[in-house]
Amino acid sequence: MERHELERRLAVERYRKGESVEAICASMKRSKSWLYKWVERSLTELDDWYTERSRRPLGNGIYDQSERERIITTRLRLEQEGNFISAQMVRWELDAEGATVPSLATVKRVLKSAGVTRPSKRIPKGTRYPSPLAVDPGAVHQADFVGPRHVAGARFYSLNAVDVATARAAAEPVESRGTEHVIPGLWRIWTRLGIPRVLQLDNELVFFGNRRSPRAMGQLLRLCFQVGVEVLFIPVREPWRNGVVEKFNDHWNRKLYRRVKVESFAALQRESLAFEERHNRTWRYSKLKGTTPNAALTASSVKVRFPAELTPPVMPYAKPASGRVTVIRLIRSDGVLDVFGERFKLPAKTAYEYVKATVDVGEQELTVWLHDQTIERFAYRMP
Repeated sequence: MERHELERRLAVERYRKGESVEAICASMKRSKSWLYKWVERSLTELDDWYTERSRRPLGNGIYDQSERERIITTRLRLEQEGNFISAQMVRWELDAEGATVPSLATVKRVLKSAGVTRPSKRIPKGTRYPSPLAVDPGAVHQADFVGPRHVAGARFYSLNAVDVATARAAAEPVESRGTEHVIPGLWRIWTRLGIPRVLQLDNELVFFGNRRSPRAMGQLLRLCFQVGVEVLFIPVREPWRNGVVEKFNDHWNRKLYRRVKVESFAALQRESLAFEERHNRTWRYSKLKGTTPNAALTASSVKVRFPAELTPPVMPYAKPASGRVTVIRLIRSDGVLDVFGERFKLPAKTAYEYVKATVDVGEQELTVWLHDQTIERFAYRMP
């Protein structure tokens, strides 16, 4: 009998006699995990439990031909339907169909051998864009609507949000895009995702207020100011700037709305919450080095801030005394910055460049930056 095998048998015998784990490991200069491994192995009742086993994978790396064809067919069908395509999406489809779900590595290997992978490189644009920094959990959330959609004969929207740093997502069905439904919906999202430092939105009317009095700041903006959230509006007619939540919207539309049949709005809410939980627990992102959104949050040392109450403050909200709202705009040849219908003239050097314009509610001032340099300041008196 080899020395290592004798050592394993001796360690297990000492453990069975009641000697402490610490004493055994200290005397044999072994870890606790090593001892527990061989104790567990001894419980198999195999005569040779103490011998080393091959670490070679049980499979031979060759996937059944019919399963290979299923993977490739699923991938091609997704492409023909104009859907987002990835190895993960193929696995999700196979799982939804009740088929055997191979590992992600197997799917990638099959697709690569069949020559049906897509190019991963993107050609960057030349114009510099002032994206917000989203390194830590809660730094930036992107939010957007999907809809209108219909359930049980009634119309609804899904207010979706994604934490850009961790890819954790939330989907909240709301009965309309009215403030009375959107604010409670956003609050419920925050109870699950946490409150962000920056909330990035498109230019939906409900998000900023109304064009007749844009400086009044709508109810959603006032709520954000109360809880210390800066609101950032992406350029008009450039939805790809909210690409993270747009991708999740597509995922929600195909994997929940088109697939799950419900008979009531309450049932939709339950299914949406279950879909959200599954996404955050199982979906793996390359930008997260293959980990899931929940795992990315767990690995971070940053503490996420949650609302103190389960329901939002009662509307209407008072005129804000502080807060920041930012717009990013591409300036045309006329040099005009449009802030929700108000026009501000900028220097000629801003033509065909993206500028960032921030309203400081406390200072009642509009500051404009180009490439992180302040270029203009305007008085911005609120009614």
